[in-house]
Amino acid sequence: MAGIIEIQKKSIVDLDTDAVVNAANEALAAGGGVCGAIFAAAGYSEMQAVCRAIGHCETGGAVITPGFKLKAKYVIHAVGPRYTDGRHGEAEKLRQAYKKAIALAAENGCRSVGFPLISAGIFGYPAEDAWKEAFRACREALDELKGRYLRVVFAVINDKMAAEGKAILRRSDASVYKVAEKEDWKTCSMPKACEKLSFERHFTAAQLQRLRHGHIPQAMEDKWFWYMDGDTLYIHRSWTGHCIYKLQLSADGKHLVTVNRDPEQYRSISPEEDIASLNRLLDRWTASAYDYYQEWLDETADMLKKAGN
Repeated sequence: MAGIIEIQKKSIVDLDTDAVVNAANEALAAGGGVCGAIFAAAGYSEMQAVCRAIGHCETGGAVITPGFKLKAKYVIHAVGPRYTDGRHGEAEKLRQAYKKAIALAAENGCRSVGFPLISAGIFGYPAEDAWKEAFRACREALDELKGRYLRVVFAVINDKMAAEGKAILRRSDASVYKVAEKEDWKTCSMPKACEKLSFERHFTAAQLQRLRHGHIPQAMEDKWFWYMDGDTLYIHRSWTGHCIYKLQLSADGKHLVTVNRDPEQYRSISPEEDIASLNRLLDRWTASAYDYYQEWLDETADMLKKAGN
């Protein structure tokens, strides 16, 4: 897995990413909306000076500058197209802008980059089409990273636009990179019949990223759905939706796990068995997202082969 894609309801200047993307114009001049907010937060005079020195960026291209006073180390100025009617190469130019921005982020050692929905503001690109082209470009760009990891965050402040983006992402080819969320699959809360156990395990930063990506089942035969909310990992059985484990992660490696004790939903012999089972699942899920999906594909292919016989 070369990265993840998520959508947050947040101003782009407040993201904790290594780089943020400015929805720029060809002159790289300060404007309104996202562009104006980034210039203001970074420091207008500093950003104006460095952009004037660069001078110009073609539509579909991107350039990189320091982030100055922003949380982000870099600002990537990506120039999306002005929308006319969709028949003047707008989609191709929009995808080029995203892909160039992602390439620049990777080339400069970034592990995370924040995007606005490029061209969907004063440039007039229809929001639904803008989301579709954004996710198509991200999928193609992340596929090309070949082992390098990049977290892509879309920052929007409008509830309707965020909900539309999440729905489109679930249906797109880029959903393989989507961060799993509760609404992506049927879920039932932990029952009253439960038990809390101590659980010790240390995770590397890469392993935590894999857990944070979560997992959205592709079929009911795929047994588990999991996602993170803050520092809590929720693990559900995909065919029933019932929460089996709730793992509250702690930085010191000493975690608290809540185990489903509803006999109609989950049965175990002992707490020791629960811990062993949870460790086996975590071994599998943190090894490599690619390995997990490949194992599922192999199991599914074997099942279909047997069914054919």
